[in-house]
Amino acid sequence: MKFTLIAAVSVLSTLVSGLALPNLVPRSTVFQPNVAVVIKEDFPTTSFPTTTAEVGRSNGQHNMKTLLAFVIPPCSGTCTVSFDGASSATGSQRMQFFTLGYPPSAGNTWNSKPYTDIHKGTFQTAGSSTGTVVEDFGLTFNCPSVITNYGFEVQPVWDNDYVTWDTTTAGYIITCP
Repeated sequence: MKFTLIAAVSVLSTLVSGLALPNLVPRSTVFQPNVAVVIKEDFPTTSFPTTTAEVGRSNGQHNMKTLLAFVIPPCSGTCTVSFDGASSATGSQRMQFFTLGYPPSAGNTWNSKPYTDIHKGTFQTAGSSTGTVVEDFGLTFNCPSVITNYGFEVQPVWDNDYVTWDTTTAGYIITCP
């Protein structure tokens, strides 16, 4: 009995060792924004914290933008910004992606928001499919070595443009290897 048990453990450990971990495909870690605030030109002193982000413009007015904040923990490699699908999209379905001077907060408004800094890229979406990068001016960056807060602003590109997305399941994400 003792020999059979030892033999069974030996056989099982040999089988398990054949499932070596190096054969696993490494997966990226996906980060959703921890803050999303819609700011509206028509309501310049009202904050709209939300999980349903939106950008839009109609006939050169009624601008809506979304401010996003991400907290990225230390990771190595190259981080990438991408767009993982919209809830709805009409018009040009294009959005410009900018950095902000500092991360936004839930109380930001059209009149009280961080300054728009650097244009990082433009995305086009066709509804729920992954967004296509139309312009890339720096959508990849070195991942942080310490916990880092990032702030971004998303704007419509042309007139009669409207895009919405659920920030908890889709939209703008940052991936870290």
